[in-house]
Amino acid sequence: MDNKFELAIYNRLKSGEHVVAELKSTSDKRRRWVAIYQPKYKAIDEREVPHIFTILDFELDRDKIDQYFSDEEMVNKQRYYANTEKEVFEILKSMGIDPGEFTYPWRCDYPL
Repeated sequence: MDNKFELAIYNRLKSGEHVVAELKSTSDKRRRWVAIYQPKYKAIDEREVPHIFTILDFELDRDKIDQYFSDEEMVNKQRYYANTEKEVFEILKSMGIDPGEFTYPWRCDYPL
């Protein structure tokens, strides 16, 4: 497992756009994605810790993918926060995710 993204994906992330990996879900009836964002706006919830990167990990029932769905319909949803690229790689490593798996959102049908 490398501690690096492909160059085009790294450049996309550095420019403020999100990158996504589709991973194995806990059920054949769901799909799972992990996305890395750089929030563009200040959080509404003042209790949220200030951060540079957000990592969102969730699963969604396959029948919900092409329609509107709410936060409550996201299964096994977890958020992680990081302030440095090193912290991003540490979180991904702890999750067992290879940074080389990340791609553009449209290449893996990312629903958000």
